[in-house]
Amino acid sequence: MTNWKYRAPQVAYLSGGGSGIGLGFAQALVAQGCSVAIFDLQISEQVLVRLKQACRKPGQSVVFYPVDITAPDVVDSAMAKAHAQQGPADLAFNCAGLMRNAVFTELPYETFQQVINVNLLGSRNFAASALKHMAPQGHLVFMASLAGIVGSYTQSAYAASKFGVVGLAEVLRAEQKVCGIDVSVVCPGEIQTPLLDYERQHGSPVTRSLNAVAGVLTVDQAVAGILRGIQRRQFMITPGLKARLIRALARKCTSLQRWIVDRNLAKSFRGNA
Repeated sequence: MTNWKYRAPQVAYLSGGGSGIGLGFAQALVAQGCSVAIFDLQISEQVLVRLKQACRKPGQSVVFYPVDITAPDVVDSAMAKAHAQQGPADLAFNCAGLMRNAVFTELPYETFQQVINVNLLGSRNFAASALKHMAPQGHLVFMASLAGIVGSYTQSAYAASKFGVVGLAEVLRAEQKVCGIDVSVVCPGEIQTPLLDYERQHGSPVTRSLNAVAGVLTVDQAVAGILRGIQRRQFMITPGLKARLIRALARKCTSLQRWIVDRNLAKSFRGNA
């Protein structure tokens, strides 16, 4: 296991920890002896019991705080309780997210707004509250997406929200540097989570073909890659070699990246005609 750049976190605040990548990360942190405050709409009682049973250090705890990430006052109140009950956060990781995809002209305003509210304003709410309760040399981490670097077919709301999260992280990286707080943003490709299952059931086969270029990681693979980046306090973290190559291409060779997208888009339409 890679050593932590500073100390291993004693307390972590984690949104979206009830399922998917958030739950996988909660399990990894608990296994390292970290107390975890989970902020989510709900969590299975069985999952919560298993997390608590995995605690291995005296005083280590896992506590669930019911939260709607789009409600800033609720997030504020829950984090104040976590601070009082478990202590300040060495690590605060916003994993809560929502994906709803459709061709832009067929995507209702209400759905677009919902995605922005959860992914972008939710990131704002999480950060605004967490930064009030960070330990010295703390670390704030945002979950964005490769879709926050490269726009993809049918992902107007999702990409707009995730591009916004990357921009928010860039600004907070600079602002919080002078306060001794590090900021990271995670930009993975597709991960085999309930979010992806939903997309497979309801999304476009063209989107699936385009996104397949970056590959699909299991939750365990993604958690391991993200954890390495967090331990090293990298700013932009992308697990998976293919996804990292696409990220580099999109940020350094944008015209080439768009040409590749257009070519793959044409091939996908022919294949799904």
